Amino acid sequence: MKSSRLGLKVLSDRLVVKPPLLRKNVPKKALYFLFLFFVFFPYITFVNIGTDMQPYGFIFAFVIFFLFKKKVTFSEVMLGLVFLSSILFLLVNTIDFAALRSFFNYSSLFFIPYVSYRVLKSQCINFEFFLKFSIVIWFSVSVLQVVLDKSFLTFIVSHVRTTENRGVTGLAPEPTFLGIVFIFFILYLLHTNFKHKKIFIAVCIIGIVFLAKSSMALLFLALLIGLWGLTQFSLKSILITIPSLLFVSLLISEFFKGTRMGYITTQIINEPSSLLRVDASINDRFSHVFFSLKGFFENFLIGHGYNSWEPYVTHQVQLYQNLIVVEWVSLGDRIMSGYGTAFFELGFLALLIPMVLFYLLFKLYSKKLKLFWFHFLFINIIMFSAIPLGFSLFAFYIGLLQYLVWKKNHVYAK
Repeated sequence: MKSSRLGLKVLSDRLVVKPPLLRKNVPKKALYFLFLFFVFFPYITFVNIGTDMQPYGFIFAFVIFFLFKKKVTFSEVMLGLVFLSSILFLLVNTIDFAALRSFFNYSSLFFIPYVSYRVLKSQCINFEFFLKFSIVIWFSVSVLQVVLDKSFLTFIVSHVRTTENRGVTGLAPEPTFLGIVFIFFILYLLHTNFKHKKIFIAVCIIGIVFLAKSSMALLFLALLIGLWGLTQFSLKSILITIPSLLFVSLLISEFFKGTRMGYITTQIINEPSSLLRVDASINDRFSHVFFSLKGFFENFLIGHGYNSWEPYVTHQVQLYQNLIVVEWVSLGDRIMSGYGTAFFELGFLALLIPMVLFYLLFKLYSKKLKLFWFHFLFINIIMFSAIPLGFSLFAFYIGLLQYLVWKKNHVYAK
């Protein structure tokens, strides 16, 4: 009798429908999803705060940060030192909008990678699906802007700007930023073995060339192809790289005749030495990289802080009128270079950022040195451009590398 009762109890326990464990994680998953959404769509805004990049990804990172145990990795210690140094510079400088913007970038560079790594590690969000979903959304909105109207959905992005002879903006403020978003998506895909990843890389390339039509993003794409051929250094890579670069250059110079991108491509092919004298944007961006690094070395690798750029560059441009067009150099309080900003403001402490990338990429590709040099050179070169260090897709990239290193050591090793 007792045994039959025991059997009925076991059977009833099995038949009881218990709430799945996942239900307990619904609030956490919602937070994680919102965090990733605002990281991958960094220009969507609800309130105009006067900047292109919005702080929502950082805000969610800061909130989620307190949900995790405060155990930090070696990479996070180095990024934490950058963050702490940015606090010290904020305390000894005049606190204005420019200073707060720089401080926000260094803060994002610590909090977003920290949270990204742990969100990916939790497996609460299917990253493969989320990345592909993001690419489809960015690409679809851009296509609809070409087909229907350039202003389609631009009301959710602040300070949208483009011209008739430039590409569409997608969910970014200008075509260059749209192209840079696609560049980072390509970077993510190159580190994965996702299904159909070549198709999604092709979609991103189409977005850069035919939708964004950005000369800067196109230069990054050419650099990507060129570095791949250089670092692989094989007959196969040479036979693929050189024809690819020539084909892309000729295609653009012919297909985009009359556009800024076509003009710049033609200049690079015919007379690259004249670019600084004929294109205001290239002249301006080069000047910001050159003078920020010059200030870094002249100050004996010691940071200038947050309020020294404008008086410094205003004086320096007058000394180099034979190299640049002074009237084309923007003399505001913002340095249009990610690494240039860090080296000028923080000094030698900024070297910790490429050191983190070196450390993570080497751990990931220690047995594939060609891939290591390809990724290390590419990401560090493009970060000298006008990509802010707090750009959420760059900060996420560091978190992704941490996750891939962890996965290599703990999953693939089993």
